[in-house]
Amino acid sequence: MIWSRLRKPKYVIMFALLLLGIGAVLWLKAGRNWAPEASCDKLAVHVREKQVPSGDDIEWAVTGPVGQYIVAIDAEQLTMDANKKVSAARGKLDYAALTDLKGCRMVGRTDGVLPAGEHTLRLFTINGTTITESAAQTFVVTK
Repeated sequence: MIWSRLRKPKYVIMFALLLLGIGAVLWLKAGRNWAPEASCDKLAVHVREKQVPSGDDIEWAVTGPVGQYIVAIDAEQLTMDANKKVSAARGKLDYAALTDLKGCRMVGRTDGVLPAGEHTLRLFTINGTTITESAAQTFVVTK
């Protein structure tokens, strides 16, 4: 009975639009779930894309135990003063975000102002006034 109705052009078009709508919803949903599942066991930092076009945002995710962390790009070593102002002790600090890792996962993004070339996203652990590197991942900004 359904197949006999699909012989009419308006029903064929409606059926095709329904299939396209379902496909679009599934495609959009799949794109949002790029970040890894929350993991309270091991600290890790992830970049959504290993190659990012110049001007695009860099999307990142951090997993690990609850605590205070800094996500930074291109800084090899960080320091923090009494007012919690972060600065690079070694390397260039292109981006830094202070984050409380609650729920064992945090997802964020930069504003896409990095120059072309290889960059390193690093995760630093804050313990009082001591800051130590815990994880890193490299990515490339293309022209």
